[in-house]
Amino acid sequence: MFNAFLRYEQDFRAWVDAGFPDVNPLSRDFLDHLRRPDAPRYLWCHQMEAIQRAVYAYELLQQRGVLLNIVTGGGKTCIIAAIVAWLRYAHEIRKFLMLCPNTIVRDRLEDDFADAKVFRDFGFFPGGAEHITNELGLHVLERGAAPQGILDNGVVLGNIQQLYQTHITGQRNLAVIMNYIAELAVFNDEAHNTPAPEYDSVLYALSKRCKFRLDTTATPDRADGKTPDTKMIYEFGIYDAQSQVPPIIKSVVVYQPKLSAVQLTYTNPDTGERRTVDEMDEEFDRIEKGLSATQWVTDPDPMKKQIGIAVERLNEQKRRAETLAGGSYQPILFVVAICIKDAQAAYDMLTSDKTKGGFGINSLLVTEESTEEERIMAGIIGKRGKALGEAQKTLERKLCDLSKAKRLIEDGSKVEVVVSVLMLREGWDVPPVSVILLLRKFSSRVYGQQVVGRGLRLNQRGEDTQEFCAIVDHEKLDHKWLWDLVGAKVKTDIDAGDLFGIEDDLPPKRKPQVLANPDKLIHLPEPLEKEKEGIDLSDLDDLTVEMSDFENWPSVLAGFEYGPDTEITKVVVESVIGTPLFSRDGFSEIREGPDVGYSTPKEKDMSQAELVESLKHSVRDIASALLADAGEGSHELGYFYGVLMDHIRDKLLSGASAGTATVEQLRHALAHRHDIMGNFRRNPGLVTSIVKYKRGGDHANK
Repeated sequence: MFNAFLRYEQDFRAWVDAGFPDVNPLSRDFLDHLRRPDAPRYLWCHQMEAIQRAVYAYELLQQRGVLLNIVTGGGKTCIIAAIVAWLRYAHEIRKFLMLCPNTIVRDRLEDDFADAKVFRDFGFFPGGAEHITNELGLHVLERGAAPQGILDNGVVLGNIQQLYQTHITGQRNLAVIMNYIAELAVFNDEAHNTPAPEYDSVLYALSKRCKFRLDTTATPDRADGKTPDTKMIYEFGIYDAQSQVPPIIKSVVVYQPKLSAVQLTYTNPDTGERRTVDEMDEEFDRIEKGLSATQWVTDPDPMKKQIGIAVERLNEQKRRAETLAGGSYQPILFVVAICIKDAQAAYDMLTSDKTKGGFGINSLLVTEESTEEERIMAGIIGKRGKALGEAQKTLERKLCDLSKAKRLIEDGSKVEVVVSVLMLREGWDVPPVSVILLLRKFSSRVYGQQVVGRGLRLNQRGEDTQEFCAIVDHEKLDHKWLWDLVGAKVKTDIDAGDLFGIEDDLPPKRKPQVLANPDKLIHLPEPLEKEKEGIDLSDLDDLTVEMSDFENWPSVLAGFEYGPDTEITKVVVESVIGTPLFSRDGFSEIREGPDVGYSTPKEKDMSQAELVESLKHSVRDIASALLADAGEGSHELGYFYGVLMDHIRDKLLSGASAGTATVEQLRHALAHRHDIMGNFRRNPGLVTSIVKYKRGGDHANK
């Protein structure tokens, strides 16, 4: 996303150095108050910078809608609260609407703004104005909440869905705001979601009352190329956060296994015979080409090897937490899957008793089918001491049930691993996440960065200790683009057996990126609303632009092919290669392969009805993931699910419906669930075209 503030950098810096001239005197008092040395909690330099830029943009540049691009773990909530305090203190704005995309983000914000906690903790209001804090009570928009709370409280927080006009609750909430509130400020957390049609419609309606809008996100650039319609005035990314002393986010090391042997088992499509091949067989290369990338981490044997690597990293992180942090937090392993079937398989492996070939680790599975209690527990895990006590108080307040809150706290504090499908990306802020295991392939730069972001938050803020997050990846997933995007460097010519001490050879501190030659900036004028007369565009007549647009998408789907059912039945891990991220002088760390010491148990035979349900759930998860990668809204899930089910019926079920298909046909379809993902991802723009050029179909019409 274009940084609209670059042209003002010199003037802004001179304004700060001069002590904030030419602004509202109350704004100057407020900024001086924030910079006082005796503040109860200090602001990071980048937080103060973001606040100053917001003041400058609003008062001197007359910009009413701005965006802050702040790295995950960079304290966006504190910045939001400070700007709320400034607008109330200096500009008499009395109503603040905070919008977010889901309940996970909402719950995090609620914890900070309930009882005006964040305002009191930081002492944002200058002397003599502390009483304003009492006006910033919190009202949460949720089902069953009376709209009167919107009028009675200064801060209104809710999922954007609570203002959608497709249901009576949203109509009522928006009507109260538009009819009874003269002016307000709007805050969009995780603002990369704002270009969605429904979200954008709500913001357009609110613009008639909005005096100032602030968007915050760590990933403003979406998969579909759309960005929020506000102007970005500040970028504080991973490199910037890593350049600070003490550090603001964790370092990251990516671990990839080096395989010394692979065995494949496939079904001969002509004879139905199951055959096992390895690298010495002539047909190995041909069969291997038919594998989807995700099978290298989701077929039973390689999945167990990957989990084994991740568990070893988790045990290392436990030792670090005890040694460097006195056991003040409990490291957590976060496992990311593409569908419930894969997530359930990983969960079963993790929780099964060691005598049965499992790992015997207390784990939590979080999917769309999870209960409310399981989702609550996902926010408790890893906390100890004071943090755990505060979590219990918050939970008691929300549930109004002391015994239930205590039970959830006890159960949540025992969890060491969380397995998730699409549920815990943005807004799930659990600093103890110290290991991430990827059991899926990412194609979207937004969601790839969001998952990495779950492991960036520090457990020890303000301590100059080197925390890091270990990410267990597989080279077959081809995530090099993601590691490059976030700054990975690989040191070459590393021989097997070389060992790099993780304590001694972590990436060095980076230098912050700064604008070196502002005088060389080229100002681009705003785009013209319409073509002006007299402009000659004849030289563009022969210009052609190839667009990934599939108006006749059914023919594309008809051309998809699915080979024999192939499973990776055995892999031997020779070593594990660790690659540091966010370093310009990278290193690699080679570890011995995990001694998993167990055999893969036979998969439980599932009935026809169980297979049907498993297929439906897998297709729904695939549809959700593909829509998310393409930047399409979840409102298209029902239609797109129908398109996928029609495709599976034609290609993998021999024309039968899921309910009438045989057990063998259903198993065949499930075996190719990752190939379906791969076929769509090899055709960028296909998902968007299916939504754009809607066609009928048995399932799509329902």
